[in-house]
Amino acid sequence: MATTTFSSDNLRKLLRLNFFNYSETNYMVFGIRGGIPISDKFETFKFSHEIEKREIDFTKAACTIGIWKPSQNQIALFPGSTVPNLKYMKAHIAGLEKANSMMSGYYSFYEKGFHNPSPKNAHQALRLATNIALRRSTDNLVFDNNDPIEVGNPNDNIHAAYCSTVDGAYSSAGCQVIIGQPKTIGRGQNSQNTGYWKTFFDIIYKETSQTKFDYSIFRYVDAEILATEGNNLMQSRLRFGSQGNIVLQLQEILESKNFFFTEKDARFGRNTLMAVINYQIATFGKDSADGVVGNNTANSLGLVLPKL
Repeated sequence: MATTTFSSDNLRKLLRLNFFNYSETNYMVFGIRGGIPISDKFETFKFSHEIEKREIDFTKAACTIGIWKPSQNQIALFPGSTVPNLKYMKAHIAGLEKANSMMSGYYSFYEKGFHNPSPKNAHQALRLATNIALRRSTDNLVFDNNDPIEVGNPNDNIHAAYCSTVDGAYSSAGCQVIIGQPKTIGRGQNSQNTGYWKTFFDIIYKETSQTKFDYSIFRYVDAEILATEGNNLMQSRLRFGSQGNIVLQLQEILESKNFFFTEKDARFGRNTLMAVINYQIATFGKDSADGVVGNNTANSLGLVLPKL
């Protein structure tokens, strides 16, 4: 399996490349889809950690959830999943459950609260308190550009995976989950948080008084590219959660081409995402409509994306 070294500086540059309005003082949570931490004591805060590429099969953990301390320039990593479990995907197709895959982007904010799937399984976690961009697969057991996009709050919380190993059957219909068991009524009056979830929980709930946390999610390939090219100028891009004058330019261009019909606010949210998707479908076809403004889409629009 391929491996890469991912650092605090890599994360910071990823955030800048996507024009995410992050804090240099607050703790932030982030996800890396398709890669598992493998370095020694990866759950402790260090400048960098090793991540191993993993194929996502929706049955076992193949992702990383991390916590970033920007003021100390350190990250801690935890194995988990950023995609729904296969059983929920099958139930979704059968019309029995709701399952989704959160799209890469920047989501502000999560807050300390409860994940509450049932009274016996409820536990303290980070509760989604904002809209996100997501896909739901209705025809097969994969997520791709042919699946419909929604923007809303599907309660994709950050919580314990309800399993003790990376090969276990994690529980998620779209939530971001960390390997370990939670303290719940169902596990007994004296139950405690366990595994990597315990370490994550103790950092979020005991180490900091911060109550709200931003969350960014990327792919393993994003981390891999930053590890090799991070010291060079790199092409920026725009996606859900981007902010600033470059987003305003994008909105103005989309408006001039009759794809954007609402207030231009310099924020890449629901309306900008749908305008980009509709433009990409009209220009490149549905298979290429990923909602990300990279080189191809920017060049087609006449938008100059800076290198950073």
